[in-house]
Amino acid sequence: MGYDVHITRRKFWPDEGDEIAFNEFVQLVRGDKDFKYPGENGDDYADWHSPQSAYESWLSWSDGQIYTKNPEPEFVDKLVEMARKLRARVQGDDGEVYLSAKEIQKEETPPDTLTLHNAPRLSVFFQWPLWKQLVAAFLLGCVLLGLKLLIFK
Repeated sequence: MGYDVHITRRKFWPDEGDEIAFNEFVQLVRGDKDFKYPGENGDDYADWHSPQSAYESWLSWSDGQIYTKNPEPEFVDKLVEMARKLRARVQGDDGEVYLSAKEIQKEETPPDTLTLHNAPRLSVFFQWPLWKQLVAAFLLGCVLLGLKLLIFK
């Protein structure tokens, strides 16, 4: 499993909406000397070879969007450049928008998308660091044991 980064025209990449057509993808990668199209994995893929380093990656078109997995910073910058040509943006799985490899704009996750970082908290207790939870649980155990000893002398 990896972390996907998407070139999308949608507000939030898994939503329905404005699509990048397959022919736009093909035209984009064929027009860039750093890409080989079709890629090793078929017509929906293009393979990228960095002009500055030995880094290699790929892009894939699917469901009206373009994506890749775990891109290095150099490739993120390439994705941002490509997204501009498509009047789109580069968005990570969690909704953040990449303006460059070093500049990320945090997007509000849509309310109907429940992830761990925006899930409602069950209790203040679970917001504490683990060590505080363990100490609190230990102290509660001590109090309960003390009560048991007092009641059942």
